[in-house]
Amino acid sequence: MTFSTPPAAPTMDRAATSPAQTARPGRLMIDAPVRAFHGLFALSFAGAWLTAESERWRDVHVTLGYAFGGLLLFRLVYGLIGPRQARLTLLWRRVSGLGDWLHHAKAGRVDLARAATLGMGAAMLLLMAVAAPLVLTGYAGYVEWLGMDDALKEIHEFFANSAMALVLAHLVLIALLSVLRRRNLATPMLTGRTSGPGPDLVKANRGWLAMLVLVAYLGFVGWQTVHADLNGVATRQSDRHGGHHDDDD
Repeated sequence: MTFSTPPAAPTMDRAATSPAQTARPGRLMIDAPVRAFHGLFALSFAGAWLTAESERWRDVHVTLGYAFGGLLLFRLVYGLIGPRQARLTLLWRRVSGLGDWLHHAKAGRVDLARAATLGMGAAMLLLMAVAAPLVLTGYAGYVEWLGMDDALKEIHEFFANSAMALVLAHLVLIALLSVLRRRNLATPMLTGRTSGPGPDLVKANRGWLAMLVLVAYLGFVGWQTVHADLNGVATRQSDRHGGHHDDDD
């Protein structure tokens, strides 16, 4: 008597059913510190812009300006000694293709998607270049350096308007490139990932460093806010006592 063995159960491709493969939404392209910088940098600039003309919110404007400068310093250092994907040289490489694009454009081969990519890189580089004098002139005007507060205010406003123009250009180019490539290119700056197969370009997300940046930012803004409130209370009390002394006289 012979016994037939039951057919082996069909095996499934491990690569096709790997939990890591099915759960991972695309490739990791941008690490957490760069994303934290980008969000806080934009938040600081927007807040400083909205409070620039208000005397009531002057302390908030100054605090956000300091935070803006601190974030810029972090990004410069991280772009010099950080991982390859966060290096500032990548922005320069993106912009360095302008000559080649112009050469093809003269030949009648105009690549709009590449032009938008070049423009985004140029806008980001120029924004970081403008950010330093923007912060420095704001501080110098705040402390009334050499009594040139009026002139420094005009220079500060020039750099602020230039920065806003670059921000708007950056946003428009992202929208244009998203339409041309038919996918949302703003999402990777929020999630760090982009769709499509392939290995992660960022090997370590460095979430701990992004958390340190966030804690430092919130701690500084909170400390400045409390300090400004205490100064305001002291000033009001001093004025009140001064008023009482005047009445006694």
